[in-house]
Amino acid sequence: MTEHDPQKAARDAAAAFIQSADPEAAPTSGTAGSPAEAARAAKEAYGATEAAQAQTGQKNRTIAVVVGVVIALLVLAGVGAFLFTQGVFTKGATPEQVQRVPLSDARVIAAFDEVTMEAPDITRYAYVPQDALIGPKFTDIVVNEPVDLGAPSNQIVSCTATATAVFKNKGIEIDVPVTLPFEYSVEGETWVPGELTQGDPTAIPLASASATEIVDNRNAILTAYDPTYGEAMADATVVSTAADLTIDGGPITIDLSKSVQQKQEDGSTIDELRNCTVGMTVAWSNDQGWLVTVTDAGEIDTQTSRIPDPNAAATVAPADTSPQNLGAVNFGDTIAVAGTLEAVENTGELAKGNNYTNGAANLDAGGSVQLVLRLTRPLDMTLNGTAYHLTTMAVALGPNVTEDEKNSLIGRKADVKGPLDENFLTNWCPAGIKAMEIHVE
Repeated sequence: MTEHDPQKAARDAAAAFIQSADPEAAPTSGTAGSPAEAARAAKEAYGATEAAQAQTGQKNRTIAVVVGVVIALLVLAGVGAFLFTQGVFTKGATPEQVQRVPLSDARVIAAFDEVTMEAPDITRYAYVPQDALIGPKFTDIVVNEPVDLGAPSNQIVSCTATATAVFKNKGIEIDVPVTLPFEYSVEGETWVPGELTQGDPTAIPLASASATEIVDNRNAILTAYDPTYGEAMADATVVSTAADLTIDGGPITIDLSKSVQQKQEDGSTIDELRNCTVGMTVAWSNDQGWLVTVTDAGEIDTQTSRIPDPNAAATVAPADTSPQNLGAVNFGDTIAVAGTLEAVENTGELAKGNNYTNGAANLDAGGSVQLVLRLTRPLDMTLNGTAYHLTTMAVALGPNVTEDEKNSLIGRKADVKGPLDENFLTNWCPAGIKAMEIHVE
């Protein structure tokens, strides 16, 4: 490339202008005459010369002014051209100039569809279904304005798009805010996506907490509430559960029962029956799922009994097995009898032992009789004018006794006290005892 010289360009332009402005500058020729004619010619020439000189001076001054203005303009034009070639007046390209192809919604959606994104860890959320999460599904996509980065000579146009990545299963929805950057490629005339960045997730419950899972986790819940209480009721049997759980949480109450046996030095066993009621509330946590808090751990009710050493039975005096005669009694009279509590079963054997059968009644008085008391001493009595010789008695514990409590009494020796009740007669016993007191060994 030839280097541009603004001064030389100005001089050449001025010379061309002067030459074009003086057409009479070409020299003329003439022939010399006589002396007189020469003198006259000289005089005329002298006069003409003075006039010509005057005219020429005026003309030269005019030409000088014009030439000066032209030179000045040409110098300014040359300097301007020089500065322009040096980039002094060149402005950096704006993002609009570089951005030849707009970042369309379709391009952004396609870029999000190509993103590989791992699902959040579902195990961190308690008491929700652990089924695999479905997603991501990108929603709320927003394309921001492009921005220019770097120097004008090496400018980069970038843009960001934001969205929400949605993951869900039948019990939970997890929304993750994401940002996807784009950079414009001039060569390819397209937008190139960068690396996806993620924000903090938001978890939303779609179903209530699992009451079954909460009950199954009762040991850990009680231990976290009170280690001593949790140890005392560890692995207790769930007697009943009452829950009112919704998508907003709610209360749950469980009744627990536990039997603990401790062997004594004399060979006997201390049997301790523990019962309690525990109230809890369930609430949602964005980070942990359903949180269960114990709000009311009721006092542990304890019942203690002693079980003799069966190996020491030979040294114990034989029990009195002579009949216990109550004489004449009526329904409603209170009696006290002793024996061993058993489950209600084997109707034929029970009826045979009592020498009593009532075809109009059933095995357990419609569910009211829960246990059989096998009497230590046979019972003789005349009930409402009818004599009976009984080896077993029907025992009604009442409607509030749970199945676990009933089962804990089976096989235990007990003293039972209560009124004789006609409502508790069975097909193997003419009356039942409505147990008001039970003392077990």
